[in-house]
Amino acid sequence: MFLVIPAIVFRLFSDLLHGQNPLHVLSDGFGGYWFTITLFECFLIYYLVISLVKRNEIQMLILSVIALFGLVILSLYGKVGVALVDLNHLTKYFQFFVFGLLAMQYRSLFEKTMRNEWIKALGAISFFTLLVVVNNPIWPSPVFHLLRDLVLRYLGTFIVVSWFVCNAERFNKDTRINNVILKIGQCSLAIYLLQYFFMPNFMAFPDWVSGIDEVTIHVISFGYTFIITTICMLFISLLSNSRAVGKYALGIRK
Repeated sequence: MFLVIPAIVFRLFSDLLHGQNPLHVLSDGFGGYWFTITLFECFLIYYLVISLVKRNEIQMLILSVIALFGLVILSLYGKVGVALVDLNHLTKYFQFFVFGLLAMQYRSLFEKTMRNEWIKALGAISFFTLLVVVNNPIWPSPVFHLLRDLVLRYLGTFIVVSWFVCNAERFNKDTRINNVILKIGQCSLAIYLLQYFFMPNFMAFPDWVSGIDEVTIHVISFGYTFIITTICMLFISLLSNSRAVGKYALGIRK
């Protein structure tokens, strides 16, 4: 209800808005709205495993094996299955879903790791070192994708999550900025669904984009992120005034 239906609604609305045949979702998939479909499939696998296996340790082991198997299949065959089901994203990102489950299952160990000073220092140094290294064109394609899509993402995730864990007390305070962050977090699914209607198409101005230095591009990106998030929050407030629209189109729980 909160993952599949909103994706279908917005995909159809987007196609109609751009004069496209809605039925091409059968051959082309959900496009930019693949995330919620993939997350739904992750939950299907999860509930299937826990319904068949009762021991938590065995559940986590099976899910981890499935995640690794998916990565192997993806690396060997590239594209997997039909676009509508989108097994490509599932095989690529199920590992992060399992990582979240492991973090909950072994929460005390997870938080201890997030707070360890040596691990935090090693994680930060490794991330920024690897960020420079992957830009070196000498890397073979499989190695490049392994470093960028797997190692670099885990290191980046570690840095961000560790920062929030170590500053949990600050974010638990009832302040205006914390309330804004909490509200945005609660509406993250709706923001994800709406953002595509407000994101500028910079690719339509290739000469202009190619003439901008990286620092300016980052400043512009952060600025547009703030503006688009603000616009999305405004539309979410207006649209969710109707409970039916908020529930079935935006995936908002009330």
